[in-house]
Amino acid sequence: MSNFASTTPALILLSGLPGAGKTTFAQQLAAVLPFEHVESDAIRRALWPQPSYTPAESAVVFAKAEEQAARALGEGRHALVDSTNLTNQNRKRFIRLAERTNATLVSVRLTAPESTIRQRLSQPREGWSQADNAVYELMRGRPRPFTTPVIVVDTRFPLEPAIDLVLRMINDQES
Repeated sequence: MSNFASTTPALILLSGLPGAGKTTFAQQLAAVLPFEHVESDAIRRALWPQPSYTPAESAVVFAKAEEQAARALGEGRHALVDSTNLTNQNRKRFIRLAERTNATLVSVRLTAPESTIRQRLSQPREGWSQADNAVYELMRGRPRPFTTPVIVVDTRFPLEPAIDLVLRMINDQES
């Protein structure tokens, strides 16, 4: 992987269905790039130990996620938004944040075949996510294409090449 030293903050925007590997990708990227990990599931569970996933609850979660990412970027640090971000409506606030702060936007869509995701979701989950196959079933028809450039990563395979590409995209903004 690339050696990394950037002075321009980046907003790394993850997208993918539950079980696609977003948090795993974030954890592996954290080994080579320091960033503020803005995880919607962690924010939600900190606010509501028994979340209801209502639109009003989600509005609070994503306002806090945007605030947390904005704070990191304002301090000159990278921010990684770890959330499903399945539609352009979901992604819009973070794309605008990158524009407002002149941060490098790097969008990454994590994916895997349905059978792989269902197998992952049938196992005990580590971390903050409570998603299971029922949640996947509710969300699987929601993903929409990005209107901005995006790296698409099939998480059945090693993540290092995609992580290296993210690092190079951030570094190329320095040139």
